[in-house]
Amino acid sequence: MANSLRRRANTLKEKVTKSLSLWSEVFALLRYSDPRLSVIVVIATGAEIGLMLGALFAVKAVIQVMAETESISAITGQIFAYASAIMSLFLAGRVVQSVANYHRVAQGYIVADYVNQSLQDRAVKADLSFYDSALYFDSLERARQAGAQRPAMVISNVLSVFRGGLMLIALVVVLGSIEWRLLPICFVAVVLVLLVQLRFTRLKFERQKELVQQERQAGYADWLMTTEPHAKEIRLWDLSNYLRGIFQRIRVMLRREYLIIERRKAIAESSVAVVGTLLFVGAGGFLLYQVNTGQADISDLVIIILLLQRSEIAGRDFTGSLSRLYDDQLFLNQLFKFMEIEPKIESKVYSAPLPTTLNEGIQVENVTFRYPGTDRPALDGASLQIRPNTFTALIGGNGSGKTTLIKLLCRLYDPQEGRITYEGTDIRELDPVAYRRHLGVIFQDFVQFAYSGRENLRISDLTQEDEERMLKAAKLTGAHEVLSSLPNGYDTILSRIFDGGHELSGGQWQKVALARAVYPHSKFIILDEPTSAIDPNAEAEIFEGFRDKMEGRGALVISHRLSTIRQADFTYVLEKGRITEAGSHVHLINNQAGYAKMFEKQGRGFRT
Repeated sequence: MANSLRRRANTLKEKVTKSLSLWSEVFALLRYSDPRLSVIVVIATGAEIGLMLGALFAVKAVIQVMAETESISAITGQIFAYASAIMSLFLAGRVVQSVANYHRVAQGYIVADYVNQSLQDRAVKADLSFYDSALYFDSLERARQAGAQRPAMVISNVLSVFRGGLMLIALVVVLGSIEWRLLPICFVAVVLVLLVQLRFTRLKFERQKELVQQERQAGYADWLMTTEPHAKEIRLWDLSNYLRGIFQRIRVMLRREYLIIERRKAIAESSVAVVGTLLFVGAGGFLLYQVNTGQADISDLVIIILLLQRSEIAGRDFTGSLSRLYDDQLFLNQLFKFMEIEPKIESKVYSAPLPTTLNEGIQVENVTFRYPGTDRPALDGASLQIRPNTFTALIGGNGSGKTTLIKLLCRLYDPQEGRITYEGTDIRELDPVAYRRHLGVIFQDFVQFAYSGRENLRISDLTQEDEERMLKAAKLTGAHEVLSSLPNGYDTILSRIFDGGHELSGGQWQKVALARAVYPHSKFIILDEPTSAIDPNAEAEIFEGFRDKMEGRGALVISHRLSTIRQADFTYVLEKGRITEAGSHVHLINNQAGYAKMFEKQGRGFRT
């Protein structure tokens, strides 16, 4: 029994500690707003409360004067003065409230920008392996749910809780000074509403957390129907009804689940409202008894009724804001968890210096790599070398591990076994950002930025702004003919999603991507299927004099077109994650193994 109680106590302590820590993080968001705004909000809130109480006491004074006089006409001027004062106080209160609301919103926007920037920064810094897990997408979805307008809502709710709390305290103090026996009624009414709000906020959050995958599935179906990359297939295969059915089926299920909670919440809130109403009716009867027995006058009755009414409104606002802040806390917990993700691939405090001269280049030594959650290695003891000023080729079938090898060479992943060295230094000892600047890379699934042609070329190396080099890279790869023929030349937006934009074909995009890889002052060029969408004549132009175009750089080219590969100084054959052959074109042909058979099969098509 003692151990059980001790465990429960420890569990409760951990929950309280965790909750307090999270609340401190929530309130710490305020420090990212402008301190001047916080001061203005505090002053305006205090003024708003003071004006509201002043108006209530002015009403009490009017009623007291009217109750004590025998002729209303004799005090008409006094009543008018009081009425004017009351209206002025109410008007000033509304103006001050508007000022406070404006500054609360301003604070929310500032913090929202900060949090969204932090969310983007964390997402970019996350290791590429994080994207290989459904856990990432669930975590990011929850963080997005928390991170879009949630930070602004947090600040607004924090300040609303502050305002509502001060308002409630002021009303309670004034009410207690007049008739303290009514305070338990206010306390019970507020606590009941708060308990209901917090309970159902928690229930809804837990349900949303459980249904996040279904939310993503519905979002995916909607994304397929509403985005350009899938428009052709959606229409070609008439998938709209199918996808709409998936979307609606999930949304109906989600709506049903959430409405169950909302229905239970409505019943609980109605029950609490009935209890609160009975309590206030009882308070009203008690006050009438006080007046009838001479223990209070009519002005006391009016001011207490007004205080109770304002307390009920302030209590409802306070509990509503606190409930929303609790909801914010639950969602921001997901955001803070996402923000805690620490990349494993990052710059060390003391990174090894990058070499200034190159002899050995990049060496892959017995590298084995498995993607998270898989048993079969994508690379299994692979070894190869990319020398400076050397055209190295890599061929292999689909799924052989070619693209995985490029990701490892760029240190987007780290191998589980073996190592990759740069002039003899393990690349894990180098600053990853500085090391990647030594590589000009085009991936098979390269990004088509909806920016201008000029920006699409420069985006691979924003540290330089060399117009002459950019034009040279474009001319070497055939991108110059593509971009210069557009309506606004290099300044044309390469997408129709913006006004004045122009869409490129797959082959034209590939030339732009090639220029993007050539543009940086890199030491090596890595090209993954760089000409798969380009016709053979254009490919021949690109690779004609390729060594001269390399400008002394080493090159690793992955291609299925052996007409390109045969120009390589050295070729590796990758099968099922293993290097099975290596050598020059002549050597590999004479070897009469996989490479020779592949070359023979491609050549057979031209001879028939």
